[in-house]
Amino acid sequence: MYGKTIILTVLLLSEITGIVYAVMAGIIGTILSIAFCIKRLTKKTPSPLQTAQPEDADPESSVETRNPENSNS
Repeated sequence: MYGKTIILTVLLLSEITGIVYAVMAGIIGTILSIAFCIKRLTKKTPSPLQTAQPEDADPESSVETRNPENSNS
């Protein structure tokens, strides 16, 4: 009689423990997935209006130089 009660108690406790762990895993997984989605939605996207230089253009050609005629030095 007492043997069956102990076995049932152990089985019920292990089942309850499994359910508790499953619920905890579900809650943690939900929180992590929401955080991941928020991170993806708030990530800054690169601006599509970046000026692209042609490959054959000299990178120094865009540097402004002083006009020697207007310079007092």
